[in-house]
Amino acid sequence: MQRFAALVDRLVYTSSRNAKLALIAHYLRETPDPDRGWALAALTDGLNFPAVKGSTVRNLLSERVDPILWALSRDFVGDTAETASLLWPGRLSASCQRPR
Repeated sequence: MQRFAALVDRLVYTSSRNAKLALIAHYLRETPDPDRGWALAALTDGLNFPAVKGSTVRNLLSERVDPILWALSRDFVGDTAETASLLWPGRLSASCQRPR
């Protein structure tokens, strides 16, 4: 998953079409199955998760994040998925954890 995330990151910041094709080709050559198949499906819009809808993400986030913060963040960012990825509560690093 981290290799695919790195590929997507590089694709976003690569402007040349040929360079993007080279990155994808290298990834597909070097990545074993089933990860190669998942990556190909994701890159070609071939993944379908019917159970995961925007309303599901909104409902999950509303249980974890202040509703006003969610609404303001969503308005500012402009995309539900991007807002959710930015607001999703993760594990705190050791330096950020509250004392018990």
